[in-house]
Amino acid sequence: MLVALFALFGPPTGTQAAEISRYQSMSPPPITADAVFVTDTLSGTELIALNADAPLPPASLTKIVSALVILERANLDDIVEILGDDLVSAEESQVGLVAGDRLTVRDLLFGMLIPSGNDATLALARYVGASVVGQSASPDESVAEFVTLMNQKAAELGASASQFANPTGIDGDGNVMSARDVAIVTTAALEDPLFREIVATTSAVLESEVLSDGYAITTTNTLLLEGVVTGVKTGTTPLAGGCLVTSFTVGSNDVVAVVLGSDIGESSDGFQDNSARFVDTKALLEAVRADYVWLDPVSPGVVSGLIEELSVWQVDLAAGELLPVPATRAEEVRYRLVLEPPGSPEDPAGHVQFYVGEQLLSERAARQAN
Repeated sequence: MLVALFALFGPPTGTQAAEISRYQSMSPPPITADAVFVTDTLSGTELIALNADAPLPPASLTKIVSALVILERANLDDIVEILGDDLVSAEESQVGLVAGDRLTVRDLLFGMLIPSGNDATLALARYVGASVVGQSASPDESVAEFVTLMNQKAAELGASASQFANPTGIDGDGNVMSARDVAIVTTAALEDPLFREIVATTSAVLESEVLSDGYAITTTNTLLLEGVVTGVKTGTTPLAGGCLVTSFTVGSNDVVAVVLGSDIGESSDGFQDNSARFVDTKALLEAVRADYVWLDPVSPGVVSGLIEELSVWQVDLAAGELLPVPATRAEEVRYRLVLEPPGSPEDPAGHVQFYVGEQLLSERAARQAN
């Protein structure tokens, strides 16, 4: 490996390399949430964090992992018959599915993620689990197998603080995730076009074989209805408090924001008031916009010397990928270009490390120029 330019530190000795630290994210503004994690998913830059690695009940944010397993293992056009075992109590979020009805996997995913339907989730979990353990398995056995797949998926993605005992996120079974884990699985899920479409949808009608008007569903994400965010998922239980993961875009970059354990109150008419999670998230998004700027590192004059050095070594960076930088430190951005030995034209040519001060902010793959 060849370091082409030592724009920040000079030739790195082993000791110097060991001393290089990653950028430390900012603390959140005053909010009610127990844990927070906000990250730019394209650059991998952590923007705001609080108790980001604490395992906490995630409520229905659990369904993001359920969706990943379903998208990976089920045919979207398959038909799932709704059983009595899939139905849930009136206190749980649901589509209102009717036993004996038949819906596609695709429609049930909409029912699972838009109104956070536990009934749609259980039907899909049972269906996918049975495809592994066999159709003769009981609903409970099939759902248990599905939960095993969820845990495997979380581990595969590096969500190391996560553990699941049910596919819906209901209290009492020991489901836990960290705010960082929620961001990890959400980032993976947003790479799927159907998931991205569903969590950006405010309302829909699911076709039914028994109800002439179908099932009308509406998002539980107030910020999506307001047009503040582009997704993703709500969650609330007495144990978890108010939970929310949202996304918004800056250019071609996605920002994912997670709050776990926001306050739950009671409204004047005696109903549950879970608005704190939305207030908390708005405060985070305002802080991100105030505290960071997104720069195009290959625009002239943005990162001193970078364009010229890339030209000398005949490599470049993908166009349009922005770099989030603390607003007060935009003039401190430096870089180091690290080249790999020559390979095929399809192989990465190396990578560019971006620093603010002496802290590693982000790393971007470099490619051979055309």
